[in-house]
Amino acid sequence: MKWSEVRELFPNQFVLVEELASHIEENRLFVDDVAVVRTVPDEEATKALMECKDKLFVYHTVNDSVY
Repeated sequence: MKWSEVRELFPNQFVLVEELASHIEENRLFVDDVAVVRTVPDEEATKALMECKDKLFVYHTVNDSVY
């Protein structure tokens, strides 16, 4: 799923996602496709992020892109 789709489905929320595809551009990693695992309540976002492993991460949908 593209990040723009995630933003439409889960506006103004933290989401736990898995990176499915990415690319490097000018020494920056850009995430192209993700799979949404679940939404994360604001008060749990930091804890959830600290527990992430491998290609899982928590990000807020207020951000235009994932890099």
